[in-house]
Amino acid sequence: MIMISPNDLQKLRRHHNATIGLFVAFWIFALGLVGAIELLDLSEGTQDNLFGTLFGAVLILCLLRFAKRCPNCRSNLGWQVRLGIPKNCQKCGVDLRE
Repeated sequence: MIMISPNDLQKLRRHHNATIGLFVAFWIFALGLVGAIELLDLSEGTQDNLFGTLFGAVLILCLLRFAKRCPNCRSNLGWQVRLGIPKNCQKCGVDLRE
């Protein structure tokens, strides 16, 4: 069985936790923004700016989601699991979480 270094495991674990935390934070942020847009009497320009901010947050989360690669084969891990880091790389089979 292929093993990766403890340093790589720690980086993957940190990325996994950050991905899940950012996902939860994004939905709280998105619901707050939509609630503010619907409930507050904001100008059209302010509403457009808030929607632009929301769209920018989505783009940043997508970039972070698909940025992490397997330390062994460099396969993109973002396509292999819905959220976080998969247990094993689907391409090379290395154990990514202990």
